Amino acid sequence: MKHVLSAATIALLPAAASADELFVDDVIVRSNLLCVGVECADGEPLIDGSHGLKVKYINTAIQFDDTTTSTVFPTHDWQLMANETTQNGRDAFILSDLTAGTRPFWVLGDAPDNSLYVDHRGYLGLGTSMPQADLHITNKILGQAFIRLEESFGAPYSWDVIGSSSGFVVSDVTGGTLPVIVLSGAPDLSLYIAADGNVGLGTSAPDAPLEVSSDDTYSFFRVTAQQAAINQSADITFTGGPLGTGELRYNIVDGDGPEMRLNAEGDMRLTGTLTTGGPTCDSGCDAVFDAGFERLSVTDHAALMWKNGHLPAVGPTRPDAPMNVSEKMGAMLNELEHAHIYIDTLHRENAAQEARIDAQSAQIAALTARLDALEGAD
Repeated sequence: MKHVLSAATIALLPAAASADELFVDDVIVRSNLLCVGVECADGEPLIDGSHGLKVKYINTAIQFDDTTTSTVFPTHDWQLMANETTQNGRDAFILSDLTAGTRPFWVLGDAPDNSLYVDHRGYLGLGTSMPQADLHITNKILGQAFIRLEESFGAPYSWDVIGSSSGFVVSDVTGGTLPVIVLSGAPDLSLYIAADGNVGLGTSAPDAPLEVSSDDTYSFFRVTAQQAAINQSADITFTGGPLGTGELRYNIVDGDGPEMRLNAEGDMRLTGTLTTGGPTCDSGCDAVFDAGFERLSVTDHAALMWKNGHLPAVGPTRPDAPMNVSEKMGAMLNELEHAHIYIDTLHRENAAQEARIDAQSAQIAALTARLDALEGAD
C-alpha cells in the first residue's frame, strides 16, 4: 500500500520523532515542499517560490549509499554536501566519492555566473552562457582568458596559455619567460606546419624544411645577435635582381647595401675581399724555393707543358668543368714561382754571357788598337 501524505499531515508530525518511522511501501508526498532536517519548521518557506526538497540543518548532505556486494557491479557510495563541516571551512557545494575518499567536484561560494555552462549542443562554457566552441572560456574580471597546465608530481612546473585582445601567449610561469607570442592582427599563414613537417612562414605550401615567402618583390629573413659589438644583424634576401632572373643577397645591416650578390647564372659579386682556407699545396706551393726541392729544368718543364697542353702544376682546366679556386690559385702561384726562378736563372746566365761578351769585345778592341798601331808604324 502506498502512503500518501498531505502538507497538513506533514505539519502534524512531531518536530522530533522519538523513534524511526519505517515504511515498507512507496511514499508519495503531495506538497509544495518536503523539508528534511532538525531545523525544519511549520510553515517552512518554499524554495524560491518553487516546489521541491529542502535539507535544513547546520551541516547538510544527501548521501547515495550503494549496498551492492557483487564485484561485477558498481559499488561506490557518493554524497552531495553543502559547505565543509570544519571550523573556518569553505563555503562550497561538493560532490564526494565516499568509497574512494575523494572530492572530485567543487563549486565554491560566490562563484560568478556561468562558471560552468553546458548548452544544448554539448558546448562547454567557462564564464559564458553562449559557448561558441566545444570549450569556450571567457574572463570578465581579468579581461584575458587563462588555461594553466601544471605538473604537481615531483618538481612542480606550470605553463599558462593566455588569450586576450592583445594576442595569444604561451607563458612559462615557473621559468618566468614568454616563449610564444602571437599578436592580434598577425597575417594569414604567419606560421604554417605542413603534414610532412615542412614549415612555412607566409605560405601554406612550403616546399622545404623552412620556406619564407612574401607577396612583395623580395623576401628575406634576419639573423640578429643582440650582444654583437657593432653590427647586430644580417639579412639573407632573395629578389628579382637587375635582370629579373633572381638574385640572392647577403647584407650586414649597416646601411651600405649588400656585401654579396649571387645571380641565377652563378655570377658572384663581393664588395670586399675573398679569403679561402687555402690550397693543400700538392703542387708544392712555396716549397719550390726550398733547397731540397727537385725542380725540372726549364727545358724539361717546357717539354712537359707542351706535351700535356697545360702547366704541370696547374693541371687541365676544361670548359664548363668545376674548378677548385683555392687549389688552382695555389698551383698557379707555384707555376709563377717556377717561372720567376727560371727567369732569374736565365737572367743570371744572360748577365754572365753579356759579361763574357763585354770581355771579348774589350779584347777585340785591344787587338784592333794594336793592329792599327802596327799599320801606322809602317
